[in-house]
Amino acid sequence: MKQRRYPWVFRIAATLLLLSVVAGQWWQRQPTGEVGLTMLTIIAARCPAAIDQHNGSISVADSARALDRWGYARLAELVRRDGRDRCRRQD
Repeated sequence: MKQRRYPWVFRIAATLLLLSVVAGQWWQRQPTGEVGLTMLTIIAARCPAAIDQHNGSISVADSARALDRWGYARLAELVRRDGRDRCRRQD
């Protein structure tokens, strides 16, 4: 039985997927810019528990994680009405 090659659409899609994964890994490690620092300042003012205490440069991935933690805390407050303040820092 003769082996057929995949259609060119699938080969291009696989190549683009691989390139986007490599570019995403590189981009996540870059230091955050002015907009990212502003976003972290706003999140820290509204939900201090979402911010990690970080020594050194803050990466794009750190700002994305802080935004995720803030969103999860807000959703948990809306879903679970037990009176806990999930945005208050627990030290």
